[in-house]
Amino acid sequence: YAFSAETAKGSFTHIVVYTKSSLVEQTTPAAVALADSVASASSVAFTDKDLDSAQIGGDTTWTLAADETHVSNYYIYLATDTAGAGKSGGGNVNSGVSVYAFSAETAKGSFTHIVVYTKSSLVEQTTPAAVALADSVASASSVAFADKDLDSAQIGGDTTWTLGSR
Repeated sequence: YAFSAETAKGSFTHIVVYTKSSLVEQTTPAAVALADSVASASSVAFTDKDLDSAQIGGDTTWTLAADETHVSNYYIYLATDTAGAGKSGGGNVNSGVSVYAFSAETAKGSFTHIVVYTKSSLVEQTTPAAVALADSVASASSVAFADKDLDSAQIGGDTTWTLGSR
């Protein structure tokens, strides 16, 4: 018998199996204690290295699940809250890997968090680890150049600019 994914454990502590003939059911079952596997990423971090407004890019890192026995992959998404609502984009990496790179110029949209889920061969976990998404923006302004090379088709001189806040 296969229990479907996300079957509520409730207060049950064992799985018992009885044999039954056409006459009677066995009185003493075989039993195994339930072991509820828990495996989550933690300490998710992200530093935006794409300095354009409304775009992100850079590495997302996390601490691997303490026990990866049943973890096959980590799935990384952009989401609208810490619980993974509206999750989209991102990708996945194999167990044992704790970094995922978002490509430069990834649209931030209305996303506010990056979430990391573990996945077994059966199902993706329902509660992710998360980090708030901060969009780093930096730009130059007031760019100036004075050509001090007096030859035609040649330039030389200092360029100045004002660095915007980050």
